[in-house]
Amino acid sequence: MQVVIRFLTAAILLAAAVASPIVHAHGDVTPQAVDVSTLKPLGDQRLEENPYRGDKEAIRVGTSAYNQNCARCHGLEVISGGIAPDLRKLDIDKETDKYFIESVLRGKVRNGAVYMPPFEGIMSQEAIWAIRSYIDTRHEEPAAAPVSPMAALAKKSTCLSCHAVDARGVGPSYREVAKKYAKDKKAEATLLAKVKKGGSGNWGKVPMPPMDAVPEADLKALIKWILAGAN
Repeated sequence: MQVVIRFLTAAILLAAAVASPIVHAHGDVTPQAVDVSTLKPLGDQRLEENPYRGDKEAIRVGTSAYNQNCARCHGLEVISGGIAPDLRKLDIDKETDKYFIESVLRGKVRNGAVYMPPFEGIMSQEAIWAIRSYIDTRHEEPAAAPVSPMAALAKKSTCLSCHAVDARGVGPSYREVAKKYAKDKKAEATLLAKVKKGGSGNWGKVPMPPMDAVPEADLKALIKWILAGAN
């Protein structure tokens, strides 16, 4: 959740840097009224968790309310064009609900510039939670970080059970290995023999099992990758 919040904050600041005239104009947007008469009243006490999550009527109301009040900056169907944060990436949980309603009510202001107008006193919490309910239906998990083919091969070969690229585990990190053998012209042949045979004593007392079950071509490719810095 904290990662998502930092992402949203960074996105807002980036928007200000690359599109300052548009961001300043955002403060002049006139909020549109939202008819919440078909929703269960929530009272005056502000809630911190969406009470309408999954409610079909709230989603219907929220769809219209979003299109009238949010789409101009956050994009039609919650697909951001880059000016405002992509709300599809918001986690669906209580902590994010609290962040969402506080952001809508207070708006976003940095150094006197209005990036998002405050809706407190203008939009009811019924309307805000309805919008949140609609946004939930557009949720997308952040894309997983790409894995390099060599990292995938290292995992397949069970190397990552004991080693990591830049942190010591059961065995040395790959970058430690690259540094140690940086000036050794026979490093590839030396490491191939060590890896195939296994053993202990070079990096600690924990023995490395023989890796002779891994195809030699794969071992050679992995060793070249490790000696190059495992990038």
